[in-house]
Amino acid sequence: MRDKNYSYMTQKSNEQIGYVDFSNTVVDYQDGDVVMFDHVEVLSKAYPLKPKTTLIGFCSQGQITLTVNGKTLDFVSGDVFVCPPNVKVEHSVRGEDLDGKAICLSDHIIQALLRDRMEVWNQMVYINQVYKVSLDESCEKNIDLYYQLLQSKIESRRRVPSYHTLQALLRALLLDLCAELEEVNGALDDQRPSQGKMLFNRFLSMISNNEVKRQPIATYAGLLAITPKYLTMLCLKYSNKTASDWVIQYTCEDIRFYLRNSNLSVKEISSKLGFANMSHFGSYVRKHMGMSPSEFRHRK
Repeated sequence: MRDKNYSYMTQKSNEQIGYVDFSNTVVDYQDGDVVMFDHVEVLSKAYPLKPKTTLIGFCSQGQITLTVNGKTLDFVSGDVFVCPPNVKVEHSVRGEDLDGKAICLSDHIIQALLRDRMEVWNQMVYINQVYKVSLDESCEKNIDLYYQLLQSKIESRRRVPSYHTLQALLRALLLDLCAELEEVNGALDDQRPSQGKMLFNRFLSMISNNEVKRQPIATYAGLLAITPKYLTMLCLKYSNKTASDWVIQYTCEDIRFYLRNSNLSVKEISSKLGFANMSHFGSYVRKHMGMSPSEFRHRK
């Protein structure tokens, strides 16, 4: 890409959960939710890494060896590195001809784009901790094409790239990656997960399937027949996020979805999502999304 540090997509406040902050790093594109690197060598020289967002790296040439949470993984052309937030990448050994691309995505943009596929993503990335995916030739070509289209839209000087167009391309890329993760899951079916992993998975499924997601942690823990403290311990163990963080993440995505994709009034959305009154709803949205519900609804 020719220019650096684009800011075409909706800007977020630094306090917002999942914010991507690469202000001290040379990047090829960044906004409040997405950071793109055209050459992974920018990242491969910066270890140890502990990204605050999900890092997805695509190896297109050469090789690199990474130590991820104590596991040593070798990546060659056609391999994808999926690194969720706060997972420590301690060491790297890269070949001289290493090349590839990387995208960093905030929690909320992944939630928005994979709304109907989040269980697959959470199962593989957080519970089974699958950090490496080897793509078949067809999928590798598709993902490369998605990335080229993203570059083309961003580089165009004729007009500001459409936020919705960029989202559509990112969703297509993530859906293909989810399909590959499901293939990996088939190979893991014989490995019975631990009791803790099953409880964490049930917790995420409960949040996802509840229309009113903003429930007390004690309510979810009670349904799982465990204590709130133990539930939070499991969440920290398997995702480096608290139980409350997960509830906020899912609740904010419901708010975004209804504000942007429905004709419901703000009052109706507030009631539908279980808020006691409009004042409480407005305070919640300002705290976690950086603006009022009306401002968010009308912001392009």
